[in-house]
Order: sequence, then structure tokens, then C-alpha cells
Amino acid sequence: MAFLEELGKTLTDKGKEAAKRAKELTGVLQLKSQLTGEKAKLNEVYARLGKIYYEEHQDDIEERFEDDFAVVKAGMTKILELEQEICQLEGNRVCAECGAKVDREARFCSCCGAPMEEHCEPAVLDEPAEGNAEPPEELDEDIFELEDDED
Repeated sequence: MAFLEELGKTLTDKGKEAAKRAKELTGVLQLKSQLTGEKAKLNEVYARLGKIYYEEHQDDIEERFEDDFAVVKAGMTKILELEQEICQLEGNRVCAECGAKVDREARFCSCCGAPMEEHCEPAVLDEPAEGNAEPPEELDEDIFELEDDED
């Protein structure tokens, strides 16, 4: 009987220890989840601020941001080309006013009502500043990928 009582006590102790450890791990996972959420919010704000700054200063670029602006312009140009290629393959075109996909034969945008041009010419973005036609090699990366800090 003493053996069974000792075995029961050991099992109970180990069960309590496992439950305590599981509770601790759950707490850590909840904190990591909150941390990830806060980082995501912060990255969204940084991205929004960066976009606002870019839009307000694209005509008067500070020297320290020239390379970054060139990367943004190159990325925007590539995105536009890819969107137009997708639209052509799908039989659509993109509204110049709101960016909505519109049937190729439509005369007006179904989203904003803007008249659609007869021929779907690719939109052209401003050329990058002199000497910055191509993004620098060290910056030639996916500019829209958020930093992923896994702890």
C-alpha cells in the first residue's frame, strides 16, 4: 500500500508540475502574441508615415533619402507593370482615378464613375532623380516586406 500511495503522490506532483509549466507557457505565448500585435501596429504607422513623407517630398528629395526614393519609385513602377499585365490577362484594365479593376469594354469605372480612356495605355511614373535610375544593389530587395522579428 505504501508503494501505491507513494506512486499516487508522485503522479499527482508531476501532474501539478506539468499543469504549472503549461500555464507558464500559455502566458508566454499570450505575451508573445501581444508583442507581435504591437510590433505590427508600429510597423503600420511607420509605413503610413513613410508614405506620407514620400508623397510630400518626392519633388524635393533630401540627399540622404535619394536611394530610398529611387527604390520606392522602382517598386511602384514594377507594381504598376505587374498589375497591368494581370489585368490584360484577365481581360480588365485599371481605372486611372481609383485603381479599381474595370472590364476592358467599359466606358466608365463601375467604382468611381470616371470615364475610361479608349485605349489602355500604361501609366508612366516620374523618372527617378538623375543618377538614380536603378536602385542601389544593397537596397534592391522586397521593399514591402515587413521586418519579421521572431523571439
